[in-house]
Amino acid sequence: MAGGLAMATVAGLLAAIDGFMAAKKAIRGADQAYQWSQGYSQYERQTSFPIEVGGELPAPARLLVVGFPQSREMKFRLSLCFGAAICRLDYTDETHANSRCVPTDGIPHEVHGPHYHSWRLNRRFFIGASKPPELHNAQTFEMDTSFDSILRWFCAETNIEQLSGRHLIELPPRDRLL
Repeated sequence: MAGGLAMATVAGLLAAIDGFMAAKKAIRGADQAYQWSQGYSQYERQTSFPIEVGGELPAPARLLVVGFPQSREMKFRLSLCFGAAICRLDYTDETHANSRCVPTDGIPHEVHGPHYHSWRLNRRFFIGASKPPELHNAQTFEMDTSFDSILRWFCAETNIEQLSGRHLIELPPRDRLL
């Protein structure tokens, strides 16, 4: 994380992230050409876009898009990052255990398939800048439409202004014929 964030208290960082989540935000560069790079595994491609808040580009703020170009099904992750991911939509076929959920979370102990790790469900697990937030809890995500529709939902959910009809954010092209 940026030097200033590393020195802040946990309470100060939580306040900064809460303020960031509440603020109106915009994705910059969504209507310009961009490049995909290797993701965490050989099966992933990723790209990111800076997030603007109040006319400024806070260095740790970005939208991370991860695609799986070898997958036969639509499969991706969208993360809103403030240094590290503070919320994430996993549009995958994975099973996720909500090992730290409590009854007031209102979520099942396990979700199958697409799921959303909201900041609200994971805020309490934040322990400081030296360790990225762990997104332990997720709720089932049941929207089954296009990538663009889901991206627009994610933007609305995270207080990011809606993308123009000219935006270019798409999943990476398939890189395998079979």
